[in-house]
Amino acid sequence: MRFVIVGATGRTGRQVTEQALARGHTVTAVVRNSSLDGENNLRIVVADPCKAEQILPAFAGQDAVISCLGQRPGGNPWLVRDAAVATLQAMQQTGLKRLVVVSGALLYPSRNPLALLLQKLMADKLMDGRAAEDAIISSDTNWTLVRPPRLLEGNDRKGYRMEAGARPNLTWSLQFIDLAACLLDLSEQGTCTREIVGVASL
Repeated sequence: MRFVIVGATGRTGRQVTEQALARGHTVTAVVRNSSLDGENNLRIVVADPCKAEQILPAFAGQDAVISCLGQRPGGNPWLVRDAAVATLQAMQQTGLKRLVVVSGALLYPSRNPLALLLQKLMADKLMDGRAAEDAIISSDTNWTLVRPPRLLEGNDRKGYRMEAGARPNLTWSLQFIDLAACLLDLSEQGTCTREIVGVASL
């Protein structure tokens, strides 16, 4: 398959890029600053993800978009929303339908005291994420929103489990490497379209 990966230099994006190439896919990596080296089946496009006219050339002829963008301190407070809108515009113009997006588990309603505290501390970031989700849900794309919990480094895969419409119980963390596998599996299989999916470690 031919994937566009938005935010390919982040911790999730790098894992998605590496695993996609290892699976034999072709990747177009949309990045704000290039720190990747081009190789067979990997094309680098340096562009502002919030500007549809800049990312449009990367979308032509692709099969699916995987967006791994996240907020950075001191950056655009509406980065995720603005990038989602630009992505949807570029998809509409190129006829691309499949979209898989990393969101966050803190967007689930919760009565857990720790979750409530984190939601309060991260209110601005969550507003951005919610606005991005609203734009995506109202689109005519075949979207899947993936809400992982706290993400951890790790090289040994533990696996993941998903639950549509809810956060999986028992585990509160997930490795980047396992999240990347989940995103690719959803993109390849075309499953869970127009659903919000909770994901966590096995």
